[in-house]
Amino acid sequence: MEEKKIIKYKLVRHKWPDEIAAEKRVRRRKIMTAASLVVCFLMGYFASCIVPPFAKTMPDSNMEKLESIYDIMTKKWYFGKDIDDLDNVLMTSAIDGMVNSGGDIHTAYMDADQAASFMSSLEGNFVGIGVQYYAINDSTFIIERVFKDSPAEAAGMMQGDQIYSINKELCDGMTIDEVADKIKGDAGTSVSLEILREGKVIPLDIIRGEVKSSVYGEIKEEVGILEITSFAETSGEEVGKYVKEFKQKGIKRLIIDLRDNSGGYLKAAREIASYFLPEGTVIFKELHRNGVYNEYTSLGSAEGYSFDKIVILVNHNSASASEVLTMALKEQLQAVVVGVNSYGKGTVQTTLPFADGSSIKYTMAEWTSPNEVRINGIGIQPDYEVELDPAITMGAPGLEEEERYQEDTVSLAAKSVQTYLKFLGYDVDRTDMYFSLASAQALRKYQSDNGMEVTGVIDADIVSALLSSCSVKWHREQDTLDLQMIKAMEVIRAQ
Repeated sequence: MEEKKIIKYKLVRHKWPDEIAAEKRVRRRKIMTAASLVVCFLMGYFASCIVPPFAKTMPDSNMEKLESIYDIMTKKWYFGKDIDDLDNVLMTSAIDGMVNSGGDIHTAYMDADQAASFMSSLEGNFVGIGVQYYAINDSTFIIERVFKDSPAEAAGMMQGDQIYSINKELCDGMTIDEVADKIKGDAGTSVSLEILREGKVIPLDIIRGEVKSSVYGEIKEEVGILEITSFAETSGEEVGKYVKEFKQKGIKRLIIDLRDNSGGYLKAAREIASYFLPEGTVIFKELHRNGVYNEYTSLGSAEGYSFDKIVILVNHNSASASEVLTMALKEQLQAVVVGVNSYGKGTVQTTLPFADGSSIKYTMAEWTSPNEVRINGIGIQPDYEVELDPAITMGAPGLEEEERYQEDTVSLAAKSVQTYLKFLGYDVDRTDMYFSLASAQALRKYQSDNGMEVTGVIDADIVSALLSSCSVKWHREQDTLDLQMIKAMEVIRAQ
């Protein structure tokens, strides 16, 4: 049985916690079902505790009503006896009611754990050796990327190396989790690796340390390529190191890959744009509640980085600061945009922390392009629209462990599985939600080819295996499968 899996050992791309927070709010509401309608009235009371001036503007009759309801809920409500830390549950539910009342998904209350996770995701670094790799079965682990100024780079690790052993233990037969656990460790500690390169075993002793990983750069066919995965605290500094290297090597054409970059700090977007735009050039504007615009301009760069041509890659998940940078370079430097329509997040959030570690992230302005183009809810239409195979972009269906789907059934999982099988070259006759006889036969063929039990039944394990197979195919054949990058290279080479 050959099981193909993928792991990316790096900081995950930052995503706004709105959807995660929403899921947690739903779980909390299940606990409070009997009281949900009443609790919503408490938000004014609790707002007066958090923001005292609010209480001063509320009519006495409303304050009296809210205080009475709060007294009832904490002292007389029958189901209150079954809820641990009732005061805190009421407080959280009331705050959720307030922040959700306007329908703005980017305004959210975060408890202490959510707030800590959110801030950590924006730091742009982690502790490790600084590699990203993928795995084929349980023996072959290939280095896909080595991050700049990382411990792995300092030790001499290179793209394409195969991890052969970890601390003198052969990787053959290790699981994904075992490999990851053995490589991970605290800053300052050592891990001994042996890597295979061109048939030779090379020993490397690597001291784990802090790795900055929100940006990755490389040069292909005299074109500089910058992949920015998030706009973190360190992103401006990371971009600066790569563009300096590009300049030293005489690179005059640049592709900036912002696909799946959901944003982060606008400050980082401004720092990055400043490498390319003269000092004082408008990068974006903020439109505030009072109708006043604030302009944010380039800080400029003493090194004077300039490129003859810039192409930017975006997709449906390119949002917020990604769109700010795209619009600034498009309008100010005539950068060409390739991909599919971007997300359309044209609002600016700020975060207010509280003493207990929780915080509220709320929308405080709408941003526009230098020419005052507003993209909120609209997105950026690329100059060249190019889509990838849906198997790469559609994501995975969430199947419970006990879920099973046989042929001649309808499910969301069938759509995904049939799409994956088609991408892998199996003979399916459709890619909608109906799981056909032909598709079940194709699934049996896939199971047989991979040494799995031949059932023709969709379950969570099959979905996981198919995803891994698709990921391996993507990594092996990315040069021919990444149609968006192929188009970007074609555009940037054109005179």
